[in-house]
Amino acid sequence: MAPVTTESRFRLWKSSGSRATRRKPDSRVPVAAAAAKERDADASGSATRVTRSRAARCRPGLPENHPPAVRNKRESGSHSSRSAPTPSSPSERSRSRRTTLATDTAVRERKRIRANLTEEDDEDEEKPLTKMEVGGEDISSAPSSPLCEPYLPDDQEMDFYTIDLYKQKLKEFHKKRAHQRSFPTLNTDISSSCLLHPKLLDIRESATKSILGAAKYVLGLSSSIDGNPLASCSGFLIDWNETTKLGVVVTSADIICSASSLDRWSGEDEYSYAAKVFVHLLDDITVEGRLIYTQTHYNIALFEIVVESPVQIPNFTFNLNYAQQIFVLGRDENLCLSISHGKVQYCNPLLCGRHHYMYVDTTTPKCALGGLIIDFEGSTVGMACHTCAFIPSSILMKCLHLWRKIQCIPRPQLGIKLSAIKFLDLPHIEMISRKIHICDGLIVEEVSSGSTIEKLGVRIGDIIQHFNGEWISDTIQLEEMLLRLSEDHFNKGNGLNSSLDIKVGLFHIRNGARNTINLTTVVSENGEVVKRGSFPVTVPTREEISAMSALQEATAGM
Repeated sequence: MAPVTTESRFRLWKSSGSRATRRKPDSRVPVAAAAAKERDADASGSATRVTRSRAARCRPGLPENHPPAVRNKRESGSHSSRSAPTPSSPSERSRSRRTTLATDTAVRERKRIRANLTEEDDEDEEKPLTKMEVGGEDISSAPSSPLCEPYLPDDQEMDFYTIDLYKQKLKEFHKKRAHQRSFPTLNTDISSSCLLHPKLLDIRESATKSILGAAKYVLGLSSSIDGNPLASCSGFLIDWNETTKLGVVVTSADIICSASSLDRWSGEDEYSYAAKVFVHLLDDITVEGRLIYTQTHYNIALFEIVVESPVQIPNFTFNLNYAQQIFVLGRDENLCLSISHGKVQYCNPLLCGRHHYMYVDTTTPKCALGGLIIDFEGSTVGMACHTCAFIPSSILMKCLHLWRKIQCIPRPQLGIKLSAIKFLDLPHIEMISRKIHICDGLIVEEVSSGSTIEKLGVRIGDIIQHFNGEWISDTIQLEEMLLRLSEDHFNKGNGLNSSLDIKVGLFHIRNGARNTINLTTVVSENGEVVKRGSFPVTVPTREEISAMSALQEATAGM
């Protein structure tokens, strides 16, 4: 049989720590008692297996591997009534020197072993725990032993071995405790939701069922370019083929936006269509998405993924009213549910926002862009597309219908920004009605420089009352009408970048005249750009100054 070295016994003490912990029913385990039992067990085993050295044979009551500090204490206790004998003969002095040499060698060996064990512990900490490890043991049908905290008894005399063992057991305890905190039931690293706010306690119980029911539709998405993170958004499935196992995820086009502008009409947004996009499913499976379509005007992106198991599609409703309470659902980078609460605002779109935006009085986190907007019944009423705005279901479902039908989402480009009279403050509405006798319609807020509608004489402040004879009250109705016109235009055999004539009923605010103009638009799937005209201001030359002076003199002489 091969001799058992000191390093082997130290490894045996390290691996037997869990047994010492399980023997104590108390929540804390005295390390000194466990160490004493281990030393007794090692002493009994070494008597039969290990040949002791000559230095150890001079003390038959102590094993070779016993810590020197403990041996000295026992020796001092056994000779308390008399002083230690002084070696007088040469043989005794030689034996004493050999004992001291053996003790020093053992101390150096133990220091070397403890250094090796410390390095191994550091290597073990770097290795992540697998799903099959719980508290250092494999998962089985039997319940795991309770996790107990080690401690040092106050009435126990300590030596360096006991303290080192205590540090080792305490490190193992904190490691297992950290692993326990990763359990879903003990995980506290989750951001709190808006439902904990005192003002929402009265609706929490009624909203819980609706939110949890809609949460199973919300997925997480992340994108990167050359390994560098780009964006993190949310999304949901709208199609799934049981035969091919292919699903279509809809999300915000911000997932591939590499440079964005505050003004959505500026045309300065940049998109990285080659970016890698990953979809994080709710069963902790991540799949790569393939970009199949992007509509930058409506800020929609569609990705195709492979999903083996059946999926659920959210239920959409068009029943949405202003001042209605809604919830915004999304997923953060840890796939935790993000919940925001707010009311639909009774307001016009901002000048930097698109016509199809509806606003809420809450801030949506960026990770929730592309997530669901639900009502108190759990039905989907829109998709988050901005930090304070969303696309209503009436626009979103019409866009998805066009994509399924003609593989694109076309839209006539008007070249103007509009706002609704009905969203103005009441005194403002009353003044417009009193001055020009108009109570409804769309006010022209901006005209794109060089556009067709500018050449037709439309200016800022004019009022558009109808398109093709259909009276329009707000910009949401306008976008719904433009999508219908695009579908009818394609049904007649036309395609992208073709011309579409629209009759526009106009009131000119400067002269009070009403007329109908024939506006020729371009049907495109690109984001519409509306920019106000500008001109440079330069210092006039000498010739220009002379000409202006001559003109002024001639005018004065007349």
